[in-house]
Amino acid sequence: MTVRRRILVQVGSLELGGAQINAVQLTAAVAQHGYDSLLVGPRQTCPRTGPSLLNVATDYGVRLEAYDRPASLFGHARALSGLARTWNADLVHAFSASERAAYWGPGLLGRRALVRTIYEMSFDPRTHPSVPVVIGTGYLRDELSGHQGGATLISPPVDTTRDAPGVTDRDEFRRGLGIGPDSIMLVVVSRLSEEMKAHGIEDAINAVARLNDPRVRLLIVGTGDAEERLRACAASVNARLGEESVLFAGPLSDPRPAYDAADVVLGMGSSAARGLAFGKPLIVLGERGWSAVFREPATDAIFRNSFWSPNEVADGVGLLTGHLRALIEAPSERARLSVSARGFAEANFGLPAMASRLAEVYEKALHSTSARAWVGDLQMEARILAAKLERTADAASGGRLKRGRQHAMLTWEQRRRDETPRLREGSSK
Repeated sequence: MTVRRRILVQVGSLELGGAQINAVQLTAAVAQHGYDSLLVGPRQTCPRTGPSLLNVATDYGVRLEAYDRPASLFGHARALSGLARTWNADLVHAFSASERAAYWGPGLLGRRALVRTIYEMSFDPRTHPSVPVVIGTGYLRDELSGHQGGATLISPPVDTTRDAPGVTDRDEFRRGLGIGPDSIMLVVVSRLSEEMKAHGIEDAINAVARLNDPRVRLLIVGTGDAEERLRACAASVNARLGEESVLFAGPLSDPRPAYDAADVVLGMGSSAARGLAFGKPLIVLGERGWSAVFREPATDAIFRNSFWSPNEVADGVGLLTGHLRALIEAPSERARLSVSARGFAEANFGLPAMASRLAEVYEKALHSTSARAWVGDLQMEARILAAKLERTADAASGGRLKRGRQHAMLTWEQRRRDETPRLREGSSK
């Protein structure tokens, strides 16, 4: 009889977001490989109203518990230790969250194995060297080829069984929005966050204004700190065009009807990947004006960057308007891209294959953890402490000491603009 292992999966937030949904999906799928998981997230991050990760977990049959996350590192470590002890966890998986609290808590002295997933666009240099990491981009895989604990590329997965053309009633969804069958429906499903997301979404709103095409409707699904500003921008565009060309659906715990009803999907990261799974022509949005139609010969480069780009474009609205106009006027090209989109999704980031890779990471971590490795990682903790003390001393001196610079590498730059390969669509100059 095969012994089933127990995993405590720690997420940083209970809000709806690509990484959190990926955590739920992988947790559900990895059960087929002999791993029973408990997902935990900070109670204080759960939205007061509207859907949350709890809804997604229920939908997938995944057990999820909210816990009170103390502000201090060691208070957080004690909280995770209690959860791991109650669950009788063999391994703690910090999913798009720091593993430091787990290192000092349930993983203390190597008592439990640790794994960290980094689905951000750059590597956190404070990650403990011996901890195996899962990353979601090809360029990070290359960058971390020498990471002591190993770095495994597991693309943010898409459940290509649940996310597939025709799984919802697209016509009913469109009718509910007042969008007719002859309209061209553009869909963005995203956190409406000023960080990374808002620039591209605002460009999409303004591109609708430039198109000035009565057939075009843009639906924006999601919420976040940029929502009020983006709604104001959309209201201005709608007033200028004299009709509701830009609509907001708010957050949806199940956005599949929006993807399924789209004629073209716009987005980045896991949202872009889900658009491909639904067999939709995709325009990938960068965070500073760049955009590109997902098609040959640019597909490999865009996928390597996890459907994202930091490249700055002076007239991002103009670039995006050109992409949209070309697709709107070419239904045969949209049909061709729909077929290739679904095939690419099935081949490159299907959930079963990604769960199999994660099971291999778990197995390796369970056999490689040790007190010796844990002690070796204290060097990283010493460097983090030294950097913190230097920053404190520098602040107290009014910036005269400047000694913190020697530990600047411990600052996590979320977007490494100078080091990320520049992307160009083959058909655009």
